[in-house]
Amino acid sequence: MFRRAGERATERPVPFDADRPAVEAARRDPRAFEPLYRKYVSQVYSFAVYELRDHHRAEDLTEAVFLAPTVADPHTRVVAMYLEGIADGRKFIAEARRAAQQKPLVAIKVGRSEGGRRAVASHTGALAGRDAAYDAAFRKAGVLRADNSEEVFDWARALAWCPLPKGPRIAVLTNAGGPGAIAVDALETSGLVLAEFSAETNAVLRRLLPAAASIRNPVDMLAGAGTAEYASGLDALLSDEGVDGLILVLPPPPMTTAAEVAGAIIPIIRASGKPVVVALMGEDLIVHAARLLRQARVPDYRFPERAAMAMGILWRRASLLVSMPPDPIRPDGLRPGEAAEILANAARGFAGFIDASQASRMVEAYGVPIPAEMSAATAEEAAAAARRLGFPVVLKIASPDIPHKSDVGGVRLGLGSESDVMRAFGEMRASAAAAAPQARLRGAVVQPMIGAGQEVILGVVRDEQFGPLVMFGAGGVEVEMLRDIAFALAPLSRMEAERLIDSTHAGRRLGGSRSLPPADREAVVEALLRVAQLAVDQPEVAEIEVNPLRVFEQGKGAAALDVRLRLG
Repeated sequence: MFRRAGERATERPVPFDADRPAVEAARRDPRAFEPLYRKYVSQVYSFAVYELRDHHRAEDLTEAVFLAPTVADPHTRVVAMYLEGIADGRKFIAEARRAAQQKPLVAIKVGRSEGGRRAVASHTGALAGRDAAYDAAFRKAGVLRADNSEEVFDWARALAWCPLPKGPRIAVLTNAGGPGAIAVDALETSGLVLAEFSAETNAVLRRLLPAAASIRNPVDMLAGAGTAEYASGLDALLSDEGVDGLILVLPPPPMTTAAEVAGAIIPIIRASGKPVVVALMGEDLIVHAARLLRQARVPDYRFPERAAMAMGILWRRASLLVSMPPDPIRPDGLRPGEAAEILANAARGFAGFIDASQASRMVEAYGVPIPAEMSAATAEEAAAAARRLGFPVVLKIASPDIPHKSDVGGVRLGLGSESDVMRAFGEMRASAAAAAPQARLRGAVVQPMIGAGQEVILGVVRDEQFGPLVMFGAGGVEVEMLRDIAFALAPLSRMEAERLIDSTHAGRRLGGSRSLPPADREAVVEALLRVAQLAVDQPEVAEIEVNPLRVFEQGKGAAALDVRLRLG
């Protein structure tokens, strides 16, 4: 519901058939919706969006159309959204990116179940559930996604009432050690760190508190702490330049009342310019204190975990404002015309997959290196191809109906002679025919063995609402079991590609370890940008998967060893 404070909501939506031309204009340009917003929402009336949709076509008023005028409303500090779906994914992202630069956007998206998701044939498709697309869309747009309704209201209150922290360094002040320790655990899981106090702050706390109190963060003033201790301790901590925000844990103190403590700390919080959230624990004994804090616009929560999460969302919002990904830049050296010609001549196989050689040529047209390869219809042709390419070689079954070659025994590695190649050809063909009797077998693909390196997977699956969804993670045949993956919506900026890599263990391993030299991370970034752009340029492509992308030592590039591509 939209309502200005002090005004009564009408019992039914206000008909606006006379404004149908304005509604049609708003569908084409969200800026044209602002007069309607002022007339029907912001000034006098309130109504539910779902009620409007009962009276008018659903496409008239979408989520994206409401964002701009809502954010422009001077009385709105935070936009909280309940979403069952998004009518136009790309339009929503564009509008939300603009809106999030001005005011925080918090969303809860219901319907996370995968029960109705259709079966898919590639690893990328199997891993990229509908919820992954929404997560990626919200990240790209700068929307803070909540997991439940409690988080929506907890976060919205903190975002509306608190200044943003300048850093993640948080102090915890309490009169009870247990709740303070709980706050610390929750604080660290929320992306925050414990602040280190200055020597001056430690000296103030030592003079203020009894000898048995803990002056290290979290500061435990002990149960006897009263109004003076809370006020002086809070002032000392907020005055420390090494403290970016504070969580105050306040069970009802035995020597005074929670309301008296609240009255003493409110002026200090208001004057500090730093965010403070209060874990006000209890029931009957805190009612008056809660009323005072809310009147002063100081967020209070019943448990330390909720207070820590609220502080964490303030830091996420502050970080988001300085790290929103820039607009994508199209990579150089792409050959989209060549790729389109390959697609035009490609024959569809099982579930729409095209021949692996054609799929490899597609990614090569977009600048992703692939190994040299030759096709062979017979064992003799395979042996001749191996001789030309140089031993040792790899032999792969060629069939548009077998997307996962290793599942049917369709890959042979390290073949060192012509006789090895001919024997492997026959064995591989027999194994594939037995495992997939309906598959069309077209011989084999011969490739030279490629040098050692780290293996990752990158892929794209086309989402119905948001378009191409890019996946990156640990490669190999066990990718679905490991689930070391991350997603982002195409096209990608360099920042988004870097974040994809950093979000996975496989990506972080590219930096090297005791047993692995650093790999060519830049080659992976380039491959991600180029495969994402391929999916944007070629709308017929439903899925692409490069598994594995073999990443060589730093400065030596990468190669797409196996490529699958499915047409929609």
